[in-house]
Amino acid sequence: MRTRSLRWRLTWVSVKCVLVAWLVWLGCQAWQLSRAHYGFWDESQREVAAQILESMPDGLQSLPARERPAVPAGHRDHKMSWQVWASGRNVVYSVAAPDEPLKPDFRDGFARRRIAGQVWHVYSLSDPRRGLIVQVGRSKEMIANEIARWVGLSLLAAGLIFVLFVLTVWVVIGRSLRPVAALRDTLRARLPLDLTPLQAPGLPTEFSPLVDAFNDQLTRVDQAVQNERRFIADAAHELRTPLAVLSAHADLARRAATEEERDTALRRLSAGVARASRLSEQLLDLARLDAETAAPALVPLDLAPLLVLVVRDFEQLARERQQRIGLQTEDGRILGDVDQLGILIRNLVDNAVRYAGEGGRIEVMCRRDVRDGVGGVALCVADDGPGVAKEERERIFHRFYRANGGANGLHRSSGSGIGLSLVARIARTHHARIHVEDGLDGRGLAITVFFPAA
Repeated sequence: MRTRSLRWRLTWVSVKCVLVAWLVWLGCQAWQLSRAHYGFWDESQREVAAQILESMPDGLQSLPARERPAVPAGHRDHKMSWQVWASGRNVVYSVAAPDEPLKPDFRDGFARRRIAGQVWHVYSLSDPRRGLIVQVGRSKEMIANEIARWVGLSLLAAGLIFVLFVLTVWVVIGRSLRPVAALRDTLRARLPLDLTPLQAPGLPTEFSPLVDAFNDQLTRVDQAVQNERRFIADAAHELRTPLAVLSAHADLARRAATEEERDTALRRLSAGVARASRLSEQLLDLARLDAETAAPALVPLDLAPLLVLVVRDFEQLARERQQRIGLQTEDGRILGDVDQLGILIRNLVDNAVRYAGEGGRIEVMCRRDVRDGVGGVALCVADDGPGVAKEERERIFHRFYRANGGANGLHRSSGSGIGLSLVARIARTHHARIHVEDGLDGRGLAITVFFPAA
């Protein structure tokens, strides 16, 4: 079922409101007229009688009484009938006046009487000096005809005004909605990926919030598309190098002349596969976070058990690199998402294991803490590796940024610049704050994420 247009709805509502208002007004007028018509007509009969009496010349007493002619049919609907009596004779009268006196007692004043089967409302006024008596009256039929005439004229005038009003409202609303139709045509003519804000000159004020909200949505979609394009470009760039390295190590292993050369090439190939796998995992995590349109549901949970599980996954890798991982935990309940917190902890620990170097030391801590008067839980991962220069510590959380490490350039060659950007992204989602300081024994790097308590 097709919904009625806004133009039709506004016109119809306006018409109904005017129609109801007019009917109420008409009813009030009819009620007021029914209450006041006798007073109004009494006054009009007094005025007519006085005017007729003043306009009569002297000498009417000598006029003979005229015989009553037949009343023409077209004169029966006169508003008022009158008679002028002189010396007991009806010498002057209106066409529709009855033969008999309107007021037989000829006394001044009003009276109500029945004449020829109809009720008449009559008024008599005399001039004793000249011997004249004027009688003015209205029959019930005359009153009904006058009311019907008034109602008919009112209906005709109201109908004309009503039609004019409907046409005016229809045209005005149509012209007001022309910018909306122009906006529709503009949207239809746009290219699929044209996300520039809409320009709607002359649009009614009531539609401006809708256009503003749509432009805000276009801005967010454009930002998401641009982020997606940058992600695809960066991901392609990041994957190109490890894939090329894998191909090179595979060729070396295939062309190896001795068992020792083959083993070396295969170890390098295995390390490259692990690096490419880790990079792919981080890219997938980044893509999944970017694809989420709504904030995750944060539930109360204990951070310590999750931290223990992640650290155990890295124990074997740490032993292969002759590294020591220390773990200190306290019960600390926060509001969080288990999946995202797992990604955050894994990237922090992986970053420390990757850059601590052979024989390095790593400390992972989870403890209750108070910062700036707010209680919460602090998660800290520290190492004694080459660290990051203080001027670069803010930028290590930017996507695909790799800091210059120590003299061996370990940071730039080994990292992808994704892990810590994921940490910063998830920390913002959990309303957590990140602090970067020197690591163990004044060396390396310590990253602390402070979560508000649940």
